[in-house]
Amino acid sequence: MRDPNEESCCQPFKEEFQRSKFSLHHDEPGVFCRSQWQRGDRSFIWLLYRWFLAAFFGTGVIMSLSNSFDNGRWFVFLTDWGFTLCFYACAYGAMVATIYFIKPSYFAPGSWSLKIYWISHYTTTVLAFMITLVFWAALYPSMPGMADDIYNIWAHATNTAFMLLDCFLVAFPTRLMHFIYPFIVGLTYGLFSLIYYLAGVKQPIYFILDWSDPGLAIGTICGCVVLVSCFCILVFWIYIFRRWLHGRCVKPEVTVTMETRAPAPEIVQRV
Repeated sequence: MRDPNEESCCQPFKEEFQRSKFSLHHDEPGVFCRSQWQRGDRSFIWLLYRWFLAAFFGTGVIMSLSNSFDNGRWFVFLTDWGFTLCFYACAYGAMVATIYFIKPSYFAPGSWSLKIYWISHYTTTVLAFMITLVFWAALYPSMPGMADDIYNIWAHATNTAFMLLDCFLVAFPTRLMHFIYPFIVGLTYGLFSLIYYLAGVKQPIYFILDWSDPGLAIGTICGCVVLVSCFCILVFWIYIFRRWLHGRCVKPEVTVTMETRAPAPEIVQRV
């Protein structure tokens, strides 16, 4: 028979549907600055990794801006929004890790700087997954030559690969109720594309987001909402799997205390 005290696999999912899970407060600031897999408070390898990610995405943004600025049209593509968010989140994380490495007591519980990092990392990861899927499933088949452009590989494959890797390495939790933040960014882009069209630019940003055919554009946005919902759940289960894997692979540190006894009192015999 099943142990009634054993937690079911769906229990963590059920526990997420609470009003408190919308909160960005966390009592342990160190989890935003460390890796799930490191020993001790400081790790120079983790610090190097965080700066490597920031440099990787920063290089991609600079190269893309220099090659594809196109009189400012670079700023209208969701791909470039997403890759810039990857750079922002990873650069922010690198600075947080650096400050913590120098002074672990710097961040207080509930620090707004850590809340911003938490939002940006989760939002960036979900959007990276969605951008990659939409590009390769919906856009690439009609534009096969784009695969020859190294930036398209960089921005539509490595973004998801590195953010997925990061989900397995960071130590902070994922809250399912934080879905509102990638939703806000996604809907903001949808509204931006409409304003862009109403401003007189008749060339659509993407053919699947052509507001001269409102049904197609609205359908695309609704489809992206569904994808964002699915990826929010996926990122949450990656977090649950990471915790489970860590519990299986890493043995908890055991502190051994030695019991000391006071020396026996000397017996003085009187003669």
